[in-house]
This record gives sequence, C-alpha cells and structure tokens, in this order.
Amino acid sequence: MQKKIFAYIMSVLLITLMISSVFIARTIERQNLANIEEKLGSEAYILSQLLTEDIQLGNISHMNTLLSETSEKLHLRITVIDTKGLVLGDTNYDTSQMANHLERPEIQEALNNKVGKDIRFSNTMKIDFMYIAQPIYKDDNIIGVVRLSTPMQDVKGIMRTINFNLIIALIPGLLLSLLLVYRITISISRPIKKIKDAAVDITQGKLDRSINIIRNDEIGELAKAVDFMAVSLKDKMNSIKDKNTKMEAILSSVVNGIIAVDSNKQILFINPIAQQMLNITGGDVAGKHLLQIIRNNKIDNMIRDILENKGFEENEIYVNYPYEKIFRMSSNAIRYPESDRIIGIIIIIQDITEIKKLENMRSEFVANVSHELKTPLTSIKGFVETLKAGAIEDSDTAIRFLNIIEDEADRLNRLISDILSLSELENKKNKAIYEEINTADKIREIVSLLQTQAECKKINLHARVEENISKLMGNPDQFKQMLINIVDNAVKYTPEGGTIEVAAYNLEENVIISVKDNGIGISKEHISRLFERFYRVDRARSRSVGGTGLGLAIVKHIVMQFGGKIEVSSKIDNGTEFKLIIPGKTDVHV
Repeated sequence: MQKKIFAYIMSVLLITLMISSVFIARTIERQNLANIEEKLGSEAYILSQLLTEDIQLGNISHMNTLLSETSEKLHLRITVIDTKGLVLGDTNYDTSQMANHLERPEIQEALNNKVGKDIRFSNTMKIDFMYIAQPIYKDDNIIGVVRLSTPMQDVKGIMRTINFNLIIALIPGLLLSLLLVYRITISISRPIKKIKDAAVDITQGKLDRSINIIRNDEIGELAKAVDFMAVSLKDKMNSIKDKNTKMEAILSSVVNGIIAVDSNKQILFINPIAQQMLNITGGDVAGKHLLQIIRNNKIDNMIRDILENKGFEENEIYVNYPYEKIFRMSSNAIRYPESDRIIGIIIIIQDITEIKKLENMRSEFVANVSHELKTPLTSIKGFVETLKAGAIEDSDTAIRFLNIIEDEADRLNRLISDILSLSELENKKNKAIYEEINTADKIREIVSLLQTQAECKKINLHARVEENISKLMGNPDQFKQMLINIVDNAVKYTPEGGTIEVAAYNLEENVIISVKDNGIGISKEHISRLFERFYRVDRARSRSVGGTGLGLAIVKHIVMQFGGKIEVSSKIDNGTEFKLIIPGKTDVHV
C-alpha cells in the first residue's frame, strides 16, 4: 500500500507539472505568434496603401524599389500577387521562376476580402514561414495582394530556450517533492495497515481486538471507530444468535413447509415439514442452490418472476415422486425495511392434493367449455350478422349460410362431448372414427370460417393447397377442430396487418399442413411445453384474447389419433409455424 500511495501521489505531481509546463510553453508560443501576426498585419496594411497606385498604373519598377527598401528595413520577405495569382514582385526570389500563387491558402483568404494567414513550409525558400496576406484595394475593388512573410526559425529558437529553462527549473522541485511525498506516504500507510490488520481479525471473529493509535486527525478517528465497531458488533452478534435460535424453533414447529432463499437462489433456511413434503434428504442443505435439492422448473420460474417483478406470487406445483402431490406455493420477496431491494425469497408450501382432486373435474370442464365453444359461436354470430346485413336477400347465399350455421350448431353439441372426454382422449380410451376426409375442401372451409375474424384485425388469411393433395382417414370433426384451434391461435397472436398462410402439400407418404404467421412469435424455452394442458406462454395476453391453455393440448392428441406428429418453429417478432405431419390416404386424390 505504501508503494501505491507513493506512486499515485508522484504520478499526480508529475502529471500536474508536465501539464503546467506544456501549458506555459504553449501560452508563450501562442503569444509570440500573435505578436508576429499583429506586426506583419500592420505592416502589410500600410504597404497595401502605398502599392495601390503602382499596381493600378503597372509601374513595376517603382513597386520593386519600394519593396526592396521596405524589406531591407523590416527584415521581411515581401511578395506582390495580382488577382489571378501571378507574382508581380518578390524581394527574395526571381518572379519569373515562381509558380502561380492563386491556390495558396492566405492568397485565397485575401481575395475573399479577409486578411490571409498561414504557417507552412516554403517550397521556394525551403524553410518554414509565417505568411500574412493583405488585399490591395482601389475604390472597394481588390486589384492585388501584398504578402509579408518571416521565417519561423527565430520563434522555434526562443521556444527551445524556454523549454530548456523550464526543465532545469523542474529538477529541484521534483527532488524536494520526492522527499515530501515519501514522508507523507509513511505517515498515512503505517496506521492504515494497522487498521486493516485489525479489521481482518474482526472479520475472523476476534472481536476483542483493539487498535492503539493516538492521533488527532481522521486516521485517529477511524481507529477509534473501528474499536467501537468491534465492541458493538460483539453485542449484536450475541443478540442475533439468540433471535435466530428462537426463530428457527418457531418455523420448525409450523404445519406448512417453509423455504427461504437468497437473491442467488441459495437456501437460507428450510424447515423439516418442507423437507418431508419435497422428499429432501441429505442432512443440512443450507447454502446449496435451490435446484440442487428441488428439481422443479416451475419453482425456479416462480422465483425468477419474483426477482424480476418484485411482487407476491402464488402457484400450484405438481410433484410425481415419490407420490403424486399438488402443493400450493405462496412466495414473496424479502426486502430491507423501507427499501425495494430484494435480499431473498420466502416460500410457504401447503399440501392441497385432496382439495385439488375434488375441484379437478369442475375446473377442467369450465376451462374447456370457455375455450372450445368460442370459435363456433363466433362463426354462427358472424354468418347471422351477414344475413341480417342483407345477404338473406340472396336465397342461394342465405341457404349456404344457414347450412353452415346448422353445421356449426351440430358441431357445438359434438364439441361439448369432446371437451368432457378430453381425459379419455389423452388416455386413448375414446372410440376411433375413421372416415375419408377431403383435405383440400376441409382446409378451405376452415379458412372461410375464420375469414371474418381475421378481417376484423385486417389480417390477410389465405390457403395454398397443392392440386393433388392426398385425402386423410380419421374423424372429420376432430380434424376440423384441430385446424380451427391452430388457425384461431394464429389470428389471436398476429398483430393487425399481418399475414397467415395455411398451406398443404404431399411429402412422400405424408400430408404436410402448415399454418404460418408473422405474429409475435414464441421464445425457445416455451416451445417444448406448448402442448401441455393449461400451459400459457403469456398468461396476461392469453386472458385478454380468451385463451385457456387447452387448445394446443387438444391439437396434440388429435394429431396422435391421426397417427401423425406436430412440429413448431418460431422466432420472436418474426412469427410461428405449426407443421402437421399426417399419414395420407395415397390411393385417393382430389
């Protein structure tokens, strides 16, 4: 530490001295340049007045005489240029050998009615020069430019002398500063090291350690504060131990399971009831990560939600091993008093297995009915509204619409039976129905049914069916229900102005039916669980659009009834594609 303090102070001192030296040198250099510019500008202005008549009359001989006399007197190089850049006279060089000066920066500024200034290397004289160019006027018109220049060697010589003197002056100051900084470093580092050693001992539990530093400054006050902290910490540690012992005894006696974890999901406390409920063995688990002892993604997601949303969370967890159990897990963030900073999470576990068994049939029935009856009812209402709006006047259209309404009403009756028998469908106990299904007609019919719903959201819903698409064998109503669920989901989760394409084609011995949208998409972690019953990617959005989480579960089991499988590919904000792969009836084609 002593070396670091010494190095830091010396670095700051050296940097300060270097910056100051550079600033002083630059200031002097700028002042010298400003004085030279002012002098050259003044002389150039006077000379421009004297040269006006010679340039106007073309009296070059008299002009050169004037230039020579002035140059000798002022020890400056003088050049006269006309408005086209041609050199009319120069005191140091033969004008016939000089190039056109029109593009020189200072000449351009002078011809633009300004006093031109520039410092550069002179190709003619082979040294650096400062140039000042003054316009020559006649009746407010520029008739030429007079340019004065002086070599920069003198200025550079002065700056070298100044820089050398500054360096010489810095050496004694640096030596004195070195000694002073060393003494300051010693006076700071030694007591701080003693305080540090004492702090390390305190962290190791040596709370009786004291620091013997007597100083009337901040370091002395710090030493006193550390001594006082050690005494106070010892008293508080004893008090906390007593409180923790009482708290653990209380929490271990309650009938519900209790788990406390920190913000890194490491276990702070778990009572015996929670260990028994979750079949946790292995003795003391404090300090372990939650997922090391409880391998349940839902619990992990719940904790993640609390950490992100900083609010109360209540979930039901299904456990299959060693026994099938349903737990209600209420969790909330542990915060510092009067602060939003989360330091952990507390989870209360209640066994509700028996209660859930009694409620299961009723809750499944309500959830299934609310989801599965919505689409046919919407379809019937849409066709009725179309008939009321004037389509009833066209008898053919009216009869076609009424037939569809009748079909939808009949399908409602069948759907009720199907919803109530979802558990049988999952267990493959329902009777299989095998009928020939005209794949192309069914797809077009389903697209037509949902067209009104799509148009309300300004969604372009269309079908693209291969000409010789194979027919299928299976339950027509289940097939229709399966596609309606998928297309209806696409309409719900595609924003206004989007596109949904229902495509069907043959691939080897299978019929591929693809429902592709450019909607909100589904993140990777959700895709594997899409077909679980009641699983929702976005609970809030599912509620707002009427979803219950059963639609895709039904789709999965219907696809299995057809002997097929379903694949999902999706990308956030780019859309989703559901692809049904169903064995086709290859001997019959549309």
